[in-house]
Amino acid sequence: MVKRDMVMRDVVMRDVVKRDVVKRDWISKARCVMSRPITSRPITSRPITSRPITSRLIKSRLIKSRFLTILALLAHGAAYAQGSAFNRTGSDPTLERDARGMSSIVPVPSRTPTGRLYDPPWEIPQALPVAGDWNYRLSAEAGAVHGSSRAPSLHDYGDYGSGLVLNDFRFALDQGAPARYLDVTAGAVGRDDQHFRASFGRNGDFRTSLYFSQIPKLFTDRARTVFQGAGSGNLTLPAGLVPGNNTPAQLAAALEPAPFFELGFTRKTAGLDFDATPGTDWRLYARYAQDRKTGTRPSGGASGYPGAPAVETIEPLDYKTHNVSAGLQWVRDAHQANLGYSGSFFRNGIDTLSWENPLTLGDPAVLQRSRVDLYPDNSFHNLKLDASAALPLRGRLSGGLSWSRMSQDDALIAHTVNSGILGGVNLANWNTTAALSRASAGARIDTRLIHLSGAFSPLRDLSLQARLRRYEEDNKTRYIAFNPLTGQSGYIGLDGANNVNIVPGLFRVPVHSIPFEHRKDSYGVEGDYRLLRRTSVTLGYEREINRHPHREHARTDEERFRAALNNRDIPWATIRLTFEHATRSGDNYNFDPNQMFYSGAALINAPATLAELRKYDVADRTQRILNGRVNFLVARDMDLAVAGRRLENDYGAAYGRLGERITAFNLEWNWQPRPAASAYAHYGFERRHNRMAQISDDPAGWGTGNPNAGGAAYPLANRWEEGSRDDAHTVGLGFRYAFSRATLETGYTYLYSPYRTRYSFASAGALAGGAAAAAGAGDGMPDMVFRQQAVETSLKLAIDKHAALRLYHRYERTRLEDWHYDGLSPVFAGGAGVFLDAGPRSHSGNLFGVFLQYTPGRAGK
Repeated sequence: MVKRDMVMRDVVMRDVVKRDVVKRDWISKARCVMSRPITSRPITSRPITSRPITSRLIKSRLIKSRFLTILALLAHGAAYAQGSAFNRTGSDPTLERDARGMSSIVPVPSRTPTGRLYDPPWEIPQALPVAGDWNYRLSAEAGAVHGSSRAPSLHDYGDYGSGLVLNDFRFALDQGAPARYLDVTAGAVGRDDQHFRASFGRNGDFRTSLYFSQIPKLFTDRARTVFQGAGSGNLTLPAGLVPGNNTPAQLAAALEPAPFFELGFTRKTAGLDFDATPGTDWRLYARYAQDRKTGTRPSGGASGYPGAPAVETIEPLDYKTHNVSAGLQWVRDAHQANLGYSGSFFRNGIDTLSWENPLTLGDPAVLQRSRVDLYPDNSFHNLKLDASAALPLRGRLSGGLSWSRMSQDDALIAHTVNSGILGGVNLANWNTTAALSRASAGARIDTRLIHLSGAFSPLRDLSLQARLRRYEEDNKTRYIAFNPLTGQSGYIGLDGANNVNIVPGLFRVPVHSIPFEHRKDSYGVEGDYRLLRRTSVTLGYEREINRHPHREHARTDEERFRAALNNRDIPWATIRLTFEHATRSGDNYNFDPNQMFYSGAALINAPATLAELRKYDVADRTQRILNGRVNFLVARDMDLAVAGRRLENDYGAAYGRLGERITAFNLEWNWQPRPAASAYAHYGFERRHNRMAQISDDPAGWGTGNPNAGGAAYPLANRWEEGSRDDAHTVGLGFRYAFSRATLETGYTYLYSPYRTRYSFASAGALAGGAAAAAGAGDGMPDMVFRQQAVETSLKLAIDKHAALRLYHRYERTRLEDWHYDGLSPVFAGGAGVFLDAGPRSHSGNLFGVFLQYTPGRAGK
């Protein structure tokens, strides 16, 4: 009875207390209310009687409002707090942990149902009167910061630049009986990771929110390029360089005086939310958000076949996405329904990226420029209906329908921007949109989803679930590569550089788009039986049937068995174990399922691929997954958790991905001797093994058309195998201690991750570099290693009951060893490529900050 009353009290309090109290760290406060006895002090100074509440409202409006809120979170995601460089969690940095802990009567820390300690709740400052029955809360933190490093990884997704900063600002107004409120929050004001939010409304009736945030992403601050016009859709060479006809020495000389510059972008998001509950049974909502991304990032542009010389270009970013959603939700005691629409509309302000070729490609009089089409404008629509109803035997039936459409009709570009004669082909017949079979993409994919599930409890200790699901993806995109000017099928690839794919070509040519589509049917049953008071076992079965007519397996079937054990009857530990075993198999494997979309005529009858190669996403597979976690209740104020995971995938293939294994282990320790003091430590380890094998084709055997291993096209002497091992070790430890007038928090993290690749091969013919590459293969590939450690410390000193001074310091050190970038020259000898000289690099640096906090209404220390 007490527990039920506590739950009801929690519901009532959420509807009548200051909304700012509910908003700030709502997870911790929910724990606080649930674990605190009824006789303990209220969490705000306002009495429960400040707003009349009838028993019917408690039963209908409040409980249904909570359920409608849950539906909204499921539909749109919870509105998590926005963080910034010096306040990554987004929580109020001026708050202190409540010295009374979870309860002013029971000193024992409270635990979750799985045995983990709850964090002590935050102590919410007293609301102060403004006028009439209006009250306010205010908190702010401002100061100055200084950083000693500009390494990109230290300034990624946050603005760590030196200068003044309004790190956090919160203001809340709340009216008594009408329950009106206004909340305003802001952080990192004026910086690249700033954010703002304003919410106003009336509790239980409506809510409106306006918000804005931005996040920076910095790839490098030391890029160099020979191109001019970075950030636009047209990259040109400086005076003295000739498009399509330069030597590596000329490019290196042009790069020497080139200044360093930054490559990165800023993502800005602004939006408006509205929620209303016009009655006890109804809730409606509407959302609009605009996401804007502007800046630059590195991009690749191979200008010849098979990819050399390569050019690293600068892709301009000018993206704008409009996201809208609206819906209506209805709740009764035994029935619920949700009707919603969501749409997303992407617009790219720069349609294409073209550049003048810095290196010589074939005929320099012809291949002077290259061009790629950037992401097209596109639209997405989704309409869904969900409903559920209570059934006998303590059961519930739920189901839903969903329909979506993805489409884009972007204008297509011509095959080439060059002119002249290339390999006997007059590019004048290919450098115009008149050479296309259609003017725009006309791409569209429709999806449909239907799902149904039922849950029953025929016995007190037994619960059963059953579910059905069908997902269909219908690809209506159709395109034929046909040039009406010449009457030829095919295309010119890579903007005309040594890759003319006109029928009949050297190899077969793709002339039709492949409408990849599929249907997925799944059904499953699961039963949970309580063996002891707090111990249960779960058994489940699921079957999934995939039909994809344009894949190597037209149909795959997967069966999955699951068993789980949850034990909370041991006084000093809780145990959770799960095991899954799944097998996937398909019908006859067709290594060349889409030959109908290629031209039938080719000068060389080369095989499409190795017949014995298996693509891992449709290949036969046996999978085993074991997860385990034990939470030890070492003492009433101490936790120790041990968790592990093992995943094995065996594809049973001779070529392709052969298998993979993942082993993970975590150890966590948490100590909370009192609300003013806590400490933690954790260690994590993960190892990933992957194996794959392939046979490099031999051009001398292409004409045989034999796709089998051991034939002339794929001789066994060209077989090679790769094995990789990726490890990650993470260590973290820290503590928090509150003195009489000061609070010290510090934390240390360490990450060590080596990546090892090893090759085995039957002969030097298996390697692209032949005998020269064989000497460095095998065990000769150096490991890639990433090491990072960081120490972060914050010391808060109370000035008086309203103000405090916070001193902040962070030291970070990163070391990288990556043979892909070590010794990489911006210009490869022999004209193999031109790069931006923008690889990752090691760094170390310090960040210092001094912040002043002000919170009127806070209890003095």
